[in-house]
Amino acid sequence: MSGQQNSTNKSNRELGNKFDLGQFNKTFDENEKKLEAESKINLSQDMGKADEIINKNLPHKKPVEDVIINMRDMFYNILEMLLDKQNPIPYIFSSPDRHFAFACLLIIIGTLFLLFSNLMMSPPNEK
Repeated sequence: MSGQQNSTNKSNRELGNKFDLGQFNKTFDENEKKLEAESKINLSQDMGKADEIINKNLPHKKPVEDVIINMRDMFYNILEMLLDKQNPIPYIFSSPDRHFAFACLLIIIGTLFLLFSNLMMSPPNEK
């Protein structure tokens, strides 16, 4: 056992330092102020602050209105890019919001095509 060191449960921190209640209270108060400010932003109707909150959410956790607006804007931007003969793929995958909006747009368009194809099928001939 001469090659191994004896391990002990001894702590290497200094015992002379005591808990600083003043610093703890200061940190606690700062955290409380941050939480109060965040709650004020969440309750405010100011559009500038609301946008900051919405942008922090994941795309599928955003309000439906914002997803619909993103889909509409992306649809028009993609049409403009296609008319200018540009590749829209980098635009679509440039952010998670656009990626999510494009997926929703594809689902909606596919569902509409399915409904129209079922409506356009001729009924079977009855004799």
